[in-house]
Amino acid sequence: MAFQDVIDDYSNGRTGTIVTSDGTVGYTITSAVDTISRPNTDQGAQVNADGSETVEVAFDDPVRGVSLKFDRSNQPEVYKIRIDGQEVDIQNLIDSGDATFSTVTAGTDPPEPGTHIIEDGGVTSTGSFDNGSLGFLTLNVAVESVEVFGTGGSSSNWDLIEIGVDSVSSAVVCFVGDTEIQTPHGPRTVRELEAGDQVITQNGTVRTIVATNVRHLRAIELYRESRLLPVRIAAGALGGGLPERDLFVSRQHRILVASRIARRICGQEEVLIPAFRLVGLPGVGIARAIQPLSYHHILLDCHDIVLANGAPAETLFVGAMSAAVLRDELHDTLPEVRMAGDRPAMAPARPLQTGKNARKIVAAHIRHQRPVLETRLCVPA
Repeated sequence: MAFQDVIDDYSNGRTGTIVTSDGTVGYTITSAVDTISRPNTDQGAQVNADGSETVEVAFDDPVRGVSLKFDRSNQPEVYKIRIDGQEVDIQNLIDSGDATFSTVTAGTDPPEPGTHIIEDGGVTSTGSFDNGSLGFLTLNVAVESVEVFGTGGSSSNWDLIEIGVDSVSSAVVCFVGDTEIQTPHGPRTVRELEAGDQVITQNGTVRTIVATNVRHLRAIELYRESRLLPVRIAAGALGGGLPERDLFVSRQHRILVASRIARRICGQEEVLIPAFRLVGLPGVGIARAIQPLSYHHILLDCHDIVLANGAPAETLFVGAMSAAVLRDELHDTLPEVRMAGDRPAMAPARPLQTGKNARKIVAAHIRHQRPVLETRLCVPA
C-alpha cells in the first residue's frame, strides 16, 4: 500500500495538513509517543503495547481513506483503534465493508503474505517483530479522529504505526473488461466501447458515450490492495436469470435494486446500492482469484443505468468526490476524457443508498429470500 500523504511527526500538540481526495485538511496530534524510524517504516509513532503511550490524530474536517500501517508486532500484543472517540472492533468494520485489511512481507516480489492478523478486535501478528511483516488498515468511512492504543503486552513491547491517507481510490465505478453492455447493435464488451459509441439504457433510451477510461491492474497490485478485487455477481443472483452470466464490477459500482423491501425501508422502490454491499446475497461475493484485470468506466452526459450482462448497473456518476478523482486519474489522457473530470456534479439516476439503509435492504432480502429485482420481475408478494 502507498500513502497519498502521511504524517511524519507524532509529537504531542503537533499540527499540520494532509492531502486527501477532497483537498487539504488540517490535523492535530495528541500523543505520548516518540517518532522513530526502522527499516520498513520512516517516521512512525512508537505505540506501547500496554496502553500507556497512545497516539491520536484529530482532523479539522472528516476524512475518508485514513490508513494505518502496523510494523514490528509480536504476539500477544494487540493494537486497537478508537474512531471519533469510540473504541471499535476492527473485524466488525471489515465485515461491514467500512474497513479493509491486508498484510505483506516487505521486500518480497512477488509479494508474500505477512504474519499480521485481526484478532480480538485489533491488529496483531503471529510472527516476530523483525520478520518484515507489515499490516495495512484503511477506513472506508469518513472519520474526524483516529486513535491507536495497545493491549496485551508490557511497556517494553511496542509497535510502529504510520497514519496517513490511502493513495488508492475506489470511488470511480468500473466494469471488468469482458462485461457486455447492451447497444443498438447488440451487446458489445465494455473494452470495445469508445467516446461517440451508443448504448441502450435500462428504460430503452439510446445515449451516446462522452468518455471512457481504463485502468490495468497487475496481480501484485491486487494482492497488496484487497479493495481492488472485483465483486462477482453470479448468473441469476439478482433474480429472473440476471445477470445472464457472471458479472464482475469494482466494489463501489452501484447495482439497481427494485423491490418492495427497498420501498419499505427508504421510501423508494428503485435504488442504487454499491456492489460490495450486496455481498452476502446468494451468488454475490468478492472474487478472490488473483489475476491481472482491467477496469473500464463509461461516462454519459448524465448518470444512467445500462444493461451489463443483462443486469441493470450504473454508468459513471460524477459527484463531487468522483469529479476530483477523475481530474487526478485522467489528466494525462485524451482531451474529451480530461473534460469529463471538469463536468459539474450530476443528478443520480436513482436514489443512492449507502451505509445503514443499504445494509438493511440487503439483510431483509437475505432474510426473506426475495430477489433484489423483484418488482421488475413481477414477483408476487
